[in-house]
Amino acid sequence: MDSFADRTKRRLRDELLDAAYDAIVAGGYDGLRMNDVARRTGVSRQTVYNEFGDKWGVLQAVVVRETERFLLDVNAALAEQSDPIDGLRVAVERALTLAGDNPLVKAALSQPGSDQASQLLTTRGQQVLEVSHQRLDAHVREHWPEIPPEDATSCVDVALRVVLSHIVTPGPPPAAVAAQLARVLTPFLSSYRRQV
Repeated sequence: MDSFADRTKRRLRDELLDAAYDAIVAGGYDGLRMNDVARRTGVSRQTVYNEFGDKWGVLQAVVVRETERFLLDVNAALAEQSDPIDGLRVAVERALTLAGDNPLVKAALSQPGSDQASQLLTTRGQQVLEVSHQRLDAHVREHWPEIPPEDATSCVDVALRVVLSHIVTPGPPPAAVAAQLARVLTPFLSSYRRQV
């Protein structure tokens, strides 16, 4: 059981992240001010620095938390499917639809400072990619154990990179991208389809 101090620390971190999220959505990365985050949560600016290190650390923490929330919906879409190809198609469509509607993604790609914030989805996106990969890979291994681990990892990696690419540079509608990716990976995954 968590101690009172642990619960209090977690609650404060969530409040700091909520304040930072609101600031980023309202004004982009350039609108994120450590002093404003501290003021909105009733703590000192030093507390914010102690928790996250710097402004970039705050942005990373907000994006990782949002990615975790995002992945809950994507994994729910995967869980609705018994077939890995259908799961891939539905999950990719859900991911792209959610990203297109997400205020944080919109702010990271279009608000002041978006050239810096968008790096968390591109050149400095390793943390988002790792978190996403871990969660999705674990889900695939749990729900489709017949897929060898190295094949599951490869499929997840390809799908994630396609999704991130389409988030940063939107193209066709999510359903079209999902169908295209499923079609490309079908020969690879079809041998793991369950016989009904």
